[in-house]
Amino acid sequence: MISPTHYLPMSQLARKSHLPHRNLWLGLLGALLLSSPAHAHPHSLSDGFDRPEQDYSTAESGDRAIAATGAATLLEDIEIKDEGFILHTRGQQAQFDLKPSSDRSWVSIDLPGVSLSPELARRTLSVERWGVERLQVIQLSSTPPMTRVTLSLDDSAPNWQARSNGSGQVLVWPEGSAPPGLARGQSGLIRIEGVELSEDGSRVTIKADGPIAYTSNWDRHTSAYMLTIYSAELAWQGSLTRPNSDSPVLWVRGSQEDPETVAIRILPAAGAQIGNITQNGDREISLQLSRGPTPSNLPNANNRPPIPTAPPAEKPSSVPQVPQTRLAIVIDPGHGGRDPGAVGIGGLQEKDVVLDISEQVAQILEQNGVTVVMTRQDDRTLDLAPRTQLANRVNADLFVSIHANAVAGKRPEVNGLETFYYSSGRELAGYIQNSMIQSFSTMPNRGVKQARFYVLRHTRMPAVLVETGFVTGRDDSRILADAAQRSRMAEAIARGILNYVRDRR
Repeated sequence: MISPTHYLPMSQLARKSHLPHRNLWLGLLGALLLSSPAHAHPHSLSDGFDRPEQDYSTAESGDRAIAATGAATLLEDIEIKDEGFILHTRGQQAQFDLKPSSDRSWVSIDLPGVSLSPELARRTLSVERWGVERLQVIQLSSTPPMTRVTLSLDDSAPNWQARSNGSGQVLVWPEGSAPPGLARGQSGLIRIEGVELSEDGSRVTIKADGPIAYTSNWDRHTSAYMLTIYSAELAWQGSLTRPNSDSPVLWVRGSQEDPETVAIRILPAAGAQIGNITQNGDREISLQLSRGPTPSNLPNANNRPPIPTAPPAEKPSSVPQVPQTRLAIVIDPGHGGRDPGAVGIGGLQEKDVVLDISEQVAQILEQNGVTVVMTRQDDRTLDLAPRTQLANRVNADLFVSIHANAVAGKRPEVNGLETFYYSSGRELAGYIQNSMIQSFSTMPNRGVKQARFYVLRHTRMPAVLVETGFVTGRDDSRILADAAQRSRMAEAIARGILNYVRDRR
């Protein structure tokens, strides 16, 4: 919660355990899985027939399956090894996103652009090792394709990690142990032999002695754009710095993250835009960057459009589809770590409520083709400046800070939803506020308001701060303490953002 003029002071109250966490899509996942046929092989998610190793997947049948699904990649099998799991894919190199739940009861591995083999559709498998009770796999969406593998965990489960080996497999295993060995076609390590920065600093080129398998993401610790290269060792030594004052790159650094993983970090200059990654043959990739708009080209606060009315009749539970874009949105869960934010009825802590909602908002946006960067993904202390610096560094299109409200004194009658903006976020605030009121018609509408919050004044893109209700309110606190209602709130916020994006395109 943020008051009209300042953040609430940090509290030294004892840390409260995490709220029960329910993902917005977990109910759908469970419902589909309950109806699934239970014919899984003890060590595989494929059908119950024991097939010879050489018949695992022929090129002809695999290509037909990929063509039938319309996806670039097909998940053909999930193999359980003594050290962990191997996800066998066919087609383009699979990207993945491993996400633990806030209460550590499950871990999901999302595979964008990946479709399931028909033999794997909606399957579940009892595991009973490493603290994993069961493994579930589902086709989360078909357009665009998205497959999810979920590990249901007990209290003894360790943290989990994943990587691609560059040969059509994604390895998933407990943190601190060796990755699972491959039964099928493990390749040796490639060498990263050189990293070059063009004379104008607009292109970074990475050269290797073999095929490069990589993923890309933002490194929250350095605010750098990071290319993670798997089954690789770093032969190139040193770092590159900005060649001139107009360069969109400040520096490039390489590091050996573990014995088989290399990271190349690129720190963009303020306002620089990340472009496409191009493959120059199979042994060279390039990242293109460009200078962003200057401050004088940023939206003018004096030319604000009116607050929009609520979108015409649509079911509150529906989430609009938006065109595939390179849109990037920063989601900022307020407070965290030593700063619990507002503490309400029954010890309800703002930092836990908003992290749960924010994670689900991010997930919905990502499933609709939006790139999401979160300022925090766990219970850590984070000052205000790093939040806005991250948003500006990644040149985000939108910034959405999510909070829960509070009022001093015992005033449980104060309840309601409100959304704040400072300059160019006024229209976005209207869309989100309207969407929340659509879903929660019994909650008082406290409206869209202008405020000089730090995170709104120091971001260079349309920015809003959403107050999802009062943890001190008699009615609101019941909603915010309910996992199912937090999921509804997340869907409402995400729908407001997507409606704004759709109508502005």
